[in-house]
Amino acid sequence: MRTMYDAVTAANIPGDARMVAGYIDRIKLIPWSPADWARFPRAVKVTIVKKADTNDGHVLDVEPGDATPGEAPAWARMRREAGAVPTVYCSLSTWPSVRSAFSSAGVAEPHYWIAHYDGDPTIPDGAIAKQYLGNVAPGYDVSSVLDYWPGVDGQEPASTGVEIMERITVTPPSAEQHAVRVFLSGSPGAAVVIRPRLSGDGSSKPMWVGDIFAWGNDHQGVGHNPTQMPGYNNKLTSHRRYDLPGAVWADINYSSADPFEIDIVG
Repeated sequence: MRTMYDAVTAANIPGDARMVAGYIDRIKLIPWSPADWARFPRAVKVTIVKKADTNDGHVLDVEPGDATPGEAPAWARMRREAGAVPTVYCSLSTWPSVRSAFSSAGVAEPHYWIAHYDGDPTIPDGAIAKQYLGNVAPGYDVSSVLDYWPGVDGQEPASTGVEIMERITVTPPSAEQHAVRVFLSGSPGAAVVIRPRLSGDGSSKPMWVGDIFAWGNDHQGVGHNPTQMPGYNNKLTSHRRYDLPGAVWADINYSSADPFEIDIVG
């Protein structure tokens, strides 16, 4: 899980932020300038639009004074026609209205970035990110984000820095809990990326990942139990990477009704 900062004023965000979100169109606010974006040369950058007729951006901002729930489906359709994978930002209380608007319009739902300022970074089921702290001094918001955000991170998980050695397909015998064993390189960059199958609109049926037990050449455990990580949500609706440095094999516990892929990287 990653941490993302967003703000009306880019200068309020810490300069070493590794993931930032800012505005690129105008409703009351001045969009971020090229210099604002340049403050974060190493960051993953997420662009937000406030107007539903702006054919640009990763995210549509649905809140009072900006886009409405009823305008969101047309924006998502427009962005898909432009080759983008859309995300809608809204509050937890507004989310049902947004989902209802997509259902009524017969438009496939987008990814969701949900705002709920309860201080808990746990991302709600069905969302890609959660804004859990608002207006932190000197004036920015903080969100937790899944390790892979379709449409933002590209076709593969962002910034892995290692080579995909092999991709295997797992076909579950049933929707119950199972385990699959994978073999890794034993290198410091060894990792697995678990990939639920995505449909054409960037959505997928959820699957669950439980404990991961990994071992090195010295027969010492090098894996981790992701269900014990703070704020961890073991429900996957998009790709997620698990670093297993030094591992030569790993047992991954999972539940999935559909086939999925595992990338072996190292």
